[in-house]
Amino acid sequence: MKKAVDTMSIRIHTLLLLALLALLPVPLAADTLTPAFAAESRTPIAALHYRVVKDTNATLENILNSPPTRWQRLEGSQLNLGLVNQVLWIRFPLPAVTQPDTRLLEIANHKITAMTLYVLDADSLETLQTFDVSDRMPLSERNFQNRNFVFPLALTPARAQIAVIRVQNKFPMKLPIQLWEQDSFQNQREGRALFQGVYMGIMLIMAIYNLCIFLYSRDKSYGYYALFVLCITGYVVVDRGLAFEYLWPQSPQLDFQLTLVFTALGCAVSIPFTLHFLSLQHHAPRVATILRVVMWLWLSIALIAMLHPAVWLIVVVVVLLLPGSTSLLVAGVVSWRRGAPAAPYFTIAWAVLISAATIYDTYLIGLLPISIFTEYSLQMGSIIEVTLLSLGLAHRIKTLDADKQRANALNNAKSEFLATMSHEIRTPMNGILGMAELLRDTTLTPQQHSYLQTILGSGQSLLRVLNDILDYSKIEAGKIDLENIPFAIRPLVDETAAIFAVRALEKGLFYNVYIDPDVPRELSGDPVRLRQVLTNLLSNAFKFTRQGSVVINVLRQETGSVRFEIRDSGIGIPASKQAQVFERFTQAENSTNRQFGGTGLGLAISRRIVELMGGQIGVESHPDQGSTFWFSLPAPHTGIAAESPAPLGHIAILSPDEKLTAELAAYCQQWGLVAHTYAGIDGFLVGHAQQPAPDILLIDQHCADFHPDRIAGQAMTRVLHPDTRLVLLMKTGASRERFANLPLPVQFDEYPVSIARLEKLICQQATPTPAELPAATTPLTGKRVLVVDDNHVNLIVVSGYLRKIGIEPTTLDSGQRALDILCQPEGEFDLVLMDCEMPELDGLETTARIRRWEGAGPHPRRLICALSAHALDSYREKCLAAGMDDFITKPIDFGTFQRRLCQLLLPSTHSPTD
Repeated sequence: MKKAVDTMSIRIHTLLLLALLALLPVPLAADTLTPAFAAESRTPIAALHYRVVKDTNATLENILNSPPTRWQRLEGSQLNLGLVNQVLWIRFPLPAVTQPDTRLLEIANHKITAMTLYVLDADSLETLQTFDVSDRMPLSERNFQNRNFVFPLALTPARAQIAVIRVQNKFPMKLPIQLWEQDSFQNQREGRALFQGVYMGIMLIMAIYNLCIFLYSRDKSYGYYALFVLCITGYVVVDRGLAFEYLWPQSPQLDFQLTLVFTALGCAVSIPFTLHFLSLQHHAPRVATILRVVMWLWLSIALIAMLHPAVWLIVVVVVLLLPGSTSLLVAGVVSWRRGAPAAPYFTIAWAVLISAATIYDTYLIGLLPISIFTEYSLQMGSIIEVTLLSLGLAHRIKTLDADKQRANALNNAKSEFLATMSHEIRTPMNGILGMAELLRDTTLTPQQHSYLQTILGSGQSLLRVLNDILDYSKIEAGKIDLENIPFAIRPLVDETAAIFAVRALEKGLFYNVYIDPDVPRELSGDPVRLRQVLTNLLSNAFKFTRQGSVVINVLRQETGSVRFEIRDSGIGIPASKQAQVFERFTQAENSTNRQFGGTGLGLAISRRIVELMGGQIGVESHPDQGSTFWFSLPAPHTGIAAESPAPLGHIAILSPDEKLTAELAAYCQQWGLVAHTYAGIDGFLVGHAQQPAPDILLIDQHCADFHPDRIAGQAMTRVLHPDTRLVLLMKTGASRERFANLPLPVQFDEYPVSIARLEKLICQQATPTPAELPAATTPLTGKRVLVVDDNHVNLIVVSGYLRKIGIEPTTLDSGQRALDILCQPEGEFDLVLMDCEMPELDGLETTARIRRWEGAGPHPRRLICALSAHALDSYREKCLAAGMDDFITKPIDFGTFQRRLCQLLLPSTHSPTD
């Protein structure tokens, strides 16, 4: 598509340029020159004399009586004196006629401050006609309604007449004088309209065409270019008087104002166009900064011209115009030397426009004579410039497209390299982690167990680094896909938080989760990626916090979105470094990486995931005062309003954490319980008299007076009835043995507090247990599983995992052997675990052949699950397309492996979660 656009652009602009060149004869019919087809009907002006008089009060009589030597003769009638501060007087004889006739005297310039035309009898010097005009005169008040000054002269036979013109002008004294027959004048007006129409048509076509390209490609260069063309066109329309004649004939003063406005806006727009066209921010950043300052200066001039079009602005514009345009030419030359795409087009085009403008300005100040090339140099130059720039844009887009293709090829090569390296690293890691996992089940000394934990921890850290790199590679390549499904938010947060409970215990940190009761039960989005973001932020919080606390807050915002906060009391981040932490391979300080480790990819990945989910992410932090990393996600309503719960009784909540007690009280109200909160056991014993005996007593181990003896004491038993259920909220890893002899039925839960667990515990009156997977005594025992892998270590690992859950596997080391067994009616297995990359016959081809054998006859379908060290989604899809039923990534995590087998072998009782 882009190649077609490039080709079309080149063809269109070439045709437009040829059309303009073909119409070069038309300017002969334009404003200041004699039309070729009307030359015979034009009345020549002979013996034109002029003089410049300093005395502005000189009268017509004084001028006529002045000596002939003070007058200068002009060959022809094209007078161009440039800027003249004095009064210009012109005289010339009018032609003799044989019968009464009316001729039209045209001064082909609409920018004349004040002018008086006297028609005199040549013999008696009697004034026959007088015309007073100025550039402030509306079109309706003129003797002849035309943008130039046209005077109808009544000529009579046998009477010699002369014309005397008095001119004062603050603009250049450019006075092309023509005497027309009326029919001829109409013909030359049509010729002028044709030329200007062609010019405006070409410019507008270029502007509209490039604006359409901008809307299609969203390349800002095209948008700024279209505005630039419109500004040039607007300037020419005003400068030629076309706007005055056709748009605001009663407001000629707008011409001066809009000339300044279009000039300033055109210069201003040319700068961002240059920045994008030449990629100056990359090739010449200092030049780009200077040009932006100049752009704002031009915009200021345009604004002043709109509000107060003062004469002094002309001086400012003229002073800035040459260095401003030259700076863009210099930028083009610099970019050309530094290899910017299409810089040659830009430089040549800008050189053409500057040359044309220089010729036109030199002509206006009287240094060059009136001719077709000087009069129309600016219009011709602008046509050539915008055509070259359009061709340059097409070339630039083509070059950038080629660069993009090369970048995509490089990204694909990088992705392929990462996929290959991932596979090669994951394969031995599967052996290391798997054998370490199996070794943990053997009898070990404390020292050996410590060493083994170090091996497992280091292996998991290496796996997280590898996963971060792969995730970021997928994000950069735009290949990360997000689900949009409803999911329960509280269990997800609780399960993610539980992963770090042991780390909080090891570091001695207070660790808890607070989920506001107003948070909806369900969100729509990708639960796996949300869990990944929470895991990354929690991992950072624990990494950089040595003492104090890590807290998760989930709350509903006024905007309706859900905000997640991870607060820690760690080292903090300086304000100047906070924006950098979300960049790839970046941490707040260089020393941080050496001290705490990490790839610097976790936050960059988290930011991109949150943005893809339509949310925002940020950080609030102060050095040595901790950090709060937060992100918010939109929360459309996905569930049905909950019904009013049945009354469950009273609950007493004993905890020094006011935030926790308020939160639990609000939840209990939703569950149908009347909640009473106390800071500790003593507070409860004092305040119980005003409240009924609780049906449930929840005590937080963080209470200052928490002790088994206080709970089992007489004071406590007197205020409780025999059916009161006791729930103890324990610190992570705290011993429960000393509470075995309490007189009340006791149930336990641990920090971090899980609202989902407590709801089940309190409302269902059953002690929650973790979602344990089937052990060796489950129905998985006795299942027939075939493991196919050419790597001997992997066979040992997978076989060891299967034996841990009660399955004695059959193992094969090649795809061909598996094919020989499975493509037999007696080769039935409940599950086949198939490695993908094996010599001679790999897992994909083996599976495909098995599926073809199954389809060739009434053979039962084999349940085949891929085992692969390839972690990219594209490879998973490739395996499924080959006929495999599921996919497990190496290195294999035992818990994940066990759950997946339950999903595959016990589909009636277990639904997929991955």
